[in-house]
Amino acid sequence: MESGPQALIQRLCTTRADLRWAVAQAPAEREARRAPPAPGDGSVRRHGYSLWFYEQAIALPQMQYVLGRRGSLRPPEVPDEEAAWPREVPATAWLERLGRVRAEALRRVEGAPAEAWFQPVAGTVWGTRSLAWIVAKTVQHTDEHP
Repeated sequence: MESGPQALIQRLCTTRADLRWAVAQAPAEREARRAPPAPGDGSVRRHGYSLWFYEQAIALPQMQYVLGRRGSLRPPEVPDEEAAWPREVPATAWLERLGRVRAEALRRVEGAPAEAWFQPVAGTVWGTRSLAWIVAKTVQHTDEHP
C-alpha cells in the first residue's frame, strides 16, 4: 500500500464516500435509534455528529495550527462533544457538514509544502505531532466509527 502525503489525501477523500454509502444503508426508522449497548455504540446520527465534531473542533484547527495559520487549541478549549450534540439533526445533515469540513481540510493539506508533512510541531492537543500524523489520525477516527 502506498504511503505518504498523497495516500493520506486519498484516504480523506475515500472515507467520505464510504460514510455516505454506510449511512444510505441504514433504514430511516433506525437512524435515531441507539444500537445495543456496547463500548462505542450509538445511533447513526450520533456517529455522524461525532465524525463532524472531531474534524470541525479538533482535526481542522490542528491541521491549521501545524501549518502555521492559527494559534494552538488546548484540550480545555475543545467543546464538550456530548453536551453540544443536537439530537434532532439527521445523519445526512451531519455528513453534509462533514463534507464541508473535510473539503476545507483537503484544501489545506493539498496545498501544504512537502516539508510540512513530516515536520514535528509542538503544542498540538496530542503533543508534538506532524501534519501526516494528524491526517492519519483523522482517517483512523473515521475508520473506527461503524
